[in-house]
Amino acid sequence: MTAHRDLKRIIRARQQKTSESYTTARAHVLRDRAALLGPSAHASAEPVRADAAVLKVNRQSARVRILGENGEVTFRSRDAWNVVPGQLATLVIEKRWTWRDDAYASGRIERPRIAVDELGLAPLPLEGGELENLQFGVEPYRAPDPYARLWRKLTAKPRACFEMDAIAWGDLPGIDPEENPTCEAAERAAAGDREGAWELLMEALCRDLRCIDAHAHLGNLEFDHRPQRAILHYEVGMRIAELSLPPMFDGVLRWGQIYNRPFLRCLHGYGLCLWRLGRLPEAELVFERILALNPNDEQGVRFCWHDVCRGRSWDEMQAGEEAARDALASNPQ
Repeated sequence: MTAHRDLKRIIRARQQKTSESYTTARAHVLRDRAALLGPSAHASAEPVRADAAVLKVNRQSARVRILGENGEVTFRSRDAWNVVPGQLATLVIEKRWTWRDDAYASGRIERPRIAVDELGLAPLPLEGGELENLQFGVEPYRAPDPYARLWRKLTAKPRACFEMDAIAWGDLPGIDPEENPTCEAAERAAAGDREGAWELLMEALCRDLRCIDAHAHLGNLEFDHRPQRAILHYEVGMRIAELSLPPMFDGVLRWGQIYNRPFLRCLHGYGLCLWRLGRLPEAELVFERILALNPNDEQGVRFCWHDVCRGRSWDEMQAGEEAARDALASNPQ
């Protein structure tokens, strides 16, 4: 009991000196004690809980940044596969050590959640803001097209148009612009090298969680077989991008401005996952939001929006497309 009281006294003293939370101060005190007494003392200490930003995920570990600390830690846990980059998670730290100047820890991961405002990320800058006529130079949507009425409403008057920062696209500091990791990952995935694509995307996010396109492509890799996991990637990318938007944002993010595409891809993937998971009212709102951001709709979101508005399920849509393909194959002319 005396040792326990002494530990609490040291932690309280550090709190008064640094204004840290009790959890953060305790983690520092235990780490300092382990450095003085050896790793066995640190391993025997009772587990410490600390919140951390997830930067990268491997099969049995996650690269994290513990809030209130400098540097990164490789956290080994059987729970690592349950988190995605950009989530906030509570670590139950059972052991910490350093090997060749790299920090490691092990334990359990609890309460993975999306809380991007707690990650300490600087919002990416938003460029532009000039008013533009969205009907100029495009073929208008006309009745009986179901989208015609909404398109006219969204383009009735000039609107402010913006472009997101190049980091969202994958133009990361310290990387040759000709070697965009998200573009290379997309090429690898298209060629069948999904593992190579996954590694590139994880490395990009470890460099900067604001690489929105990496979140979008990770969602794409998961979408066919694990939509419940894909939706997490899409939502994290979406929420991080939203840090750049002012409250009640009513501007336009044209698809033609390529740095806007990662955010629009995340929104599209998020809406498709909602639809696939049977959450049609939510999917409808997401699709309407995409159309408001990019009314001329190079993504074809209007077709998803129309299906969802009619209450058409994902399975019904898939069956309809398959029947159309079969009909085309049987009568190619």
